[in-house]
Amino acid sequence: MNSLTVTLRLLPILLVTLLSSVSCSRVTLVYHSADFVIRQYANDSLHLTEDQLADWEPSLNTALDRHRSEELPLLAGFFDALLQASQSGFDQPRMTCLIASFREIYQHHARIAVTLASPLLASLTPAQIDRLERRFTKDARDDRADLTRRDWPHEQQKRARRYRKAIEGWVGSLQDSQATLVAGITARMPDSEAAIVDYRIRKREELLAVLRDHADASRIEAFMSAWLVDFSDLPPTLEHDSQLIGQRISELFIELGASLDDGQRQRLHKRLHELVDDLMQLQKQPRMEHIRC
Repeated sequence: MNSLTVTLRLLPILLVTLLSSVSCSRVTLVYHSADFVIRQYANDSLHLTEDQLADWEPSLNTALDRHRSEELPLLAGFFDALLQASQSGFDQPRMTCLIASFREIYQHHARIAVTLASPLLASLTPAQIDRLERRFTKDARDDRADLTRRDWPHEQQKRARRYRKAIEGWVGSLQDSQATLVAGITARMPDSEAAIVDYRIRKREELLAVLRDHADASRIEAFMSAWLVDFSDLPPTLEHDSQLIGQRISELFIELGASLDDGQRQRLHKRLHELVDDLMQLQKQPRMEHIRC
């Protein structure tokens, strides 16, 4: 699912970076510069004052320390479980477990992000809230315009290209038959964009109302947690589509995994080994939280 709000990209950026980076040195570089990246993103998104940034600095440092001590072991365990599943052969029970574990990892990161963003949002002045509303309004207008221009077959082709590019980063070039397999499975993923846009616009409007009501950080955190961590009012259509996408992802891992040649499989396992090692080395007291999949 697409990111649902500008401000809550602050900490899931760590997870996204780790999942999309196949280079060991690249992961290390990005992780060590995460404090700067997140601080800059927050400032660019919310146009904060120096005092607001200074007041927020301890919260950011606490969040990053927590991520290093609590989430890196979980990430290392997840990618180790992924490696073991690939070595044994992907099957439905393993994929069900891995997808459930991935969703748990997302929730952990989203919860840290909510905790990190809430005091910033509580500190916004009326002028900053007005600026955020203008940005949300522009985003909504652009999203609506994009929906009117969407061509579903073209979107399916774009989705297939995105998946192929991501997969090739891990296993190398795909054979024609493998590319066809990716295109076929991703084409059967649901088109959720209109429902996502509607939901995002509604929740952003609710967030603005909470901010204009002079909510404190705890109230903002409760609102954001219900929205972005627990999905407590996720529309049934999006919940259904999320389950379908999970099924297609399982199918993709199982079928594509079975089709990998020796070179592709060796490249994948090497990448996973490197990533697990890097996630261990980033910790002050290295440990791995084992995931039984």
